[in-house]
Amino acid sequence: MKTNKTTLAVAGFLAAFSMTPAQAADDVTLRLDWVLGGYHAVWHYAKEKGVFAKHGINISLREGRGSMTTSQTVGNQSDEFGTADGGAMMVLRSKGLKVKMVAGYLRTGPSALIFPKSKGWKSWKDVKGAKIADSAGGSTIFLFKAVEKAMGLSGNKIVLVAPPAKVSSVLSGKVDGTNSFGFLQKPIMESKGTPAAYLSFASAGVNVPGLAVIAHEDLIKNKADLVRRMVASTQEALKIVQENPEAAIDALRKIKSTLNRSVHLAILKSSFDLYHSAASKGKPLGWIPPADIEKAQNLLVEYEQIKTKVAATDYYTNAFIR
Repeated sequence: MKTNKTTLAVAGFLAAFSMTPAQAADDVTLRLDWVLGGYHAVWHYAKEKGVFAKHGINISLREGRGSMTTSQTVGNQSDEFGTADGGAMMVLRSKGLKVKMVAGYLRTGPSALIFPKSKGWKSWKDVKGAKIADSAGGSTIFLFKAVEKAMGLSGNKIVLVAPPAKVSSVLSGKVDGTNSFGFLQKPIMESKGTPAAYLSFASAGVNVPGLAVIAHEDLIKNKADLVRRMVASTQEALKIVQENPEAAIDALRKIKSTLNRSVHLAILKSSFDLYHSAASKGKPLGWIPPADIEKAQNLLVEYEQIKTKVAATDYYTNAFIR
């Protein structure tokens, strides 16, 4: 019986292909903005569900200590990606840090001053001579300066504490309030038996984009396909966490079992309201509204956090959004 030469060639090709090992996934780190809380469940749930693996990424999720610190670890290329406050990243970018936003996460800014209701503060004008806890690596350090300038506040003192100590500093009476994410710290404070309220920085006119996924500009240039796959993973992660918040919190608590399930589930669900800004409605998850970046830069220039205006596209790219 004769064997067709074409058949032999095809068979040889398939045999060679079958002996070639599958292409290894890219090892990637994602440095989060803060110590683990409910809104970080999005990343741990996506990892558990194989979202990153599906896109050829072997993800290592790292806890953060503030958006400015995360921006710097991405900027010095210790981490491939990070989640950082858009305003913080923009300020550091304006000072030469070579990082950019590649996908929006919390597209409405969540920064606020959180305090016990017993303080009786109803507006920013009531905040006088206060001791306010903040962390050196966080974004609210410089944003609060803009709030004070906008509202004509003076006499307040920033007390630097470690990120996990913000709420305990307030509850112990060492400080009057803390700068952080309002939707995050209010439920935590109330779970400790202290009714809380907050004044958003946006209510003082200081409204900058919230968290974004950031990357070093060299990674964007030299490994565009990896960035594309990371952005696709981010979009899918933001979608599935909204569909299954309870399962997402359970995934997070496998990493940090001390988190109160009901409190951090409430935090996660509250974060969904920030997945869009007014300018991003109707656009894909992750899409960064150019108008929001323009407004943020104008604001940061006005309050002297950025010295020189540049094209808004210097801070972000939507090239990987699908």
